Amino acid sequence: MSLLKVAHMGHPVLRKVAEPVDPADIPTPAFQQFCDDLLETMHEYDGTGLAAPQVHVSSRVVVLVVDDEIGPMFLINPVITPKGRRKRTGYEGCLSVPNLRGKVERWESIRVTALQRDGKRLAFDAHGWAARVVQHECDHLDGTLYVDRADPRSLAFLPEYRRHGPLVPSDEDEDETDEGEE
Repeated sequence: MSLLKVAHMGHPVLRKVAEPVDPADIPTPAFQQFCDDLLETMHEYDGTGLAAPQVHVSSRVVVLVVDDEIGPMFLINPVITPKGRRKRTGYEGCLSVPNLRGKVERWESIRVTALQRDGKRLAFDAHGWAARVVQHECDHLDGTLYVDRADPRSLAFLPEYRRHGPLVPSDEDEDETDEGEE
């Protein structure tokens, strides 16, 4: 396994719509190695999730950990469908936008369909924080960064965020956790 270089805001790969993964490529050693490297890179940088475009690969692949008991989850060619009409705001960070936080409105509940790393179909519902992480990572697949969705008045560098707290209150306190960058 090897660590991959993380693209930072301003690199064109982060603004491209990522290419779908051909299901026939999923079982190949090269794709499986990429998944290992993506996961290792996410762990190295204490991320909650990481999308392929963030490591200079324009493919519709994300890895995330939304529950320590379940472990890492790979979503290949994911599709998100909002459930209900309720949205919540919370603070987010990103490995591609280091040391910055901002308040973002996201769907509270979503339905996710994707292929797994083994090529099998996956469908699940995500709520709250898990829904926020999935939406954040999948935005990368469409060339969108969280700062594009953030309330501009809420943006704060990490030391100031930690020292002074959120600049703009969120709808719910649990979304204001600072458990690494997404």
